[in-house]
Amino acid sequence: MPLGNGTYLQHHGLIKKFLEPKVLMRVLLTFLLCLFISQASFADLFSSQAAGPLPANEAMQFNYEQDDSQLTIEFTLADNIYLYRDKLKLSLTDKTPYPYAQFLQTAQVISDPAFGEVAVFFNSATAQVDLSKLPKNTAQLKMRYMGCDQAIGLCYPPQSAVIDIQPFSANTTAESATAPNPNSPSDDSDLDKASGILGFLQNAGIILILATFLLLGMGLTFTPCVLPMMPIISSIIAGQESLTPRRGFVLSSVYILGMALTFALAGVLVGSLGARFNIQIYMQQPWVLSIFAALFVILALAMFGLFELRLPRFIQEPLDRLNQKQTGGSLFGVLLMGALSAVVVSPCVSAPLAGALLYISTTGDAALGGMALFALGLGMGLPLIIIGTSGAYVLPKAGAWMDGVKYFFGVLLLGVALWLLGRFIHESIYMAGWIILIAGYAVVLGAFEPAPSTAKRLIKAAALLAFVFASALMFKMVLGDSSVLSSTSNVKNTENTASKSAMKLPSNHDFFQKISDEKTLESALSKAKSDEKIVFLDVYAD
Repeated sequence: MPLGNGTYLQHHGLIKKFLEPKVLMRVLLTFLLCLFISQASFADLFSSQAAGPLPANEAMQFNYEQDDSQLTIEFTLADNIYLYRDKLKLSLTDKTPYPYAQFLQTAQVISDPAFGEVAVFFNSATAQVDLSKLPKNTAQLKMRYMGCDQAIGLCYPPQSAVIDIQPFSANTTAESATAPNPNSPSDDSDLDKASGILGFLQNAGIILILATFLLLGMGLTFTPCVLPMMPIISSIIAGQESLTPRRGFVLSSVYILGMALTFALAGVLVGSLGARFNIQIYMQQPWVLSIFAALFVILALAMFGLFELRLPRFIQEPLDRLNQKQTGGSLFGVLLMGALSAVVVSPCVSAPLAGALLYISTTGDAALGGMALFALGLGMGLPLIIIGTSGAYVLPKAGAWMDGVKYFFGVLLLGVALWLLGRFIHESIYMAGWIILIAGYAVVLGAFEPAPSTAKRLIKAAALLAFVFASALMFKMVLGDSSVLSSTSNVKNTENTASKSAMKLPSNHDFFQKISDEKTLESALSKAKSDEKIVFLDVYAD
């Protein structure tokens, strides 16, 4: 990745703006004021974290691997942590129980303060799930499990996870999945909605995904390195002896089709690789997520103009020569020029394009990968079609606003990197990262700079709101609440952070109080409220 000539000096204005003494002093004073207001709470936060329990995702780690119709789930438990055997519940996305999981180890029976004699696992546990009873085209299973810390007498809230299921050869019909095994523990009504909130694209339907990539492509068109593609369209059209708007539309459309097909081919290849090697399972490991987060940071720095991402010279030069040999007029030649230009002409696209490829690799879906990047290419090409048909007079004038588009995409890439790290880092660090990112971008947008024009005043107002939001997040963090921006996925799967919502068990065995009338219930609820204790109601009929 060679450095562009003079790129450092050209883009140092952004960094110099942030490092101006006046701006730094205003930011520093604002943050110091927030810290001094909540100094005692800030000290309590870190002292409580040092002595507090492990978060649930660290105390009960798990990973899973699918081999055709056999799913293996491996739990790794921290010291003094035990996992309830009978609390492992699987269900379909419609909450239909799926009782076909079996642990391979023999459980240890202990006397539990909450549930009496129970079967639990220490250190590790492995469960195998028979997937042959799943309905056809099942893509996900929901899992629920629970464990406790024996050393400090603390039980974690029930944890939830979403497990992705890959297609397999022995998939059977839906009827066989809805008949639970009578010898297996039933999945009662306590198996409620799983809490793992997947990423926006992972949770979206195919129409929304394609629309998102289409809009992303349109946004990428207005970056400084993509707009130079406009003269290429002009040169193609200028090569025509008799040019009409219809002919210009056809030529520009074919050119864009070449670009879109090139992107689609990349999406199919990456999607196929993900499907064959089940990449999404291995991408949940912290070290893998860290590598991908670092890649997104590098891509963000490229969008900030600190360096350029280009193809190696031994690849780019032959492509340049081949591109120069093509002439306008031939539809096939225009198609080939569009395909080559997708690789050669737009180095700025490589950063967000690489990010899109990383997402597609996690889906393991070749068809989705091809369609998504085809939509990305079409989105990039829609403004080019307008230029090819109507002429260059509709092109927005170049200016500093295009650099603002690049910086915005760079901030988004940094946000993606932070979101990936948020799957396994501590929530306080995760929130601090968002505070720095939002506040820093607010300063870059000119939150503390004079605004001479109406447009700049609107931008400054938005920047000030962003800075206030970052300050509010910091207040919540120093007050001990780091859950506002908690990162969730199909592998990081806590409904609540254990250090804040875990349930402290009493030392004796009198955990439940039997209540038979409304007056006793009101009295018990009032006492629990005054003692600031969590109340668990078990309603049943004898």
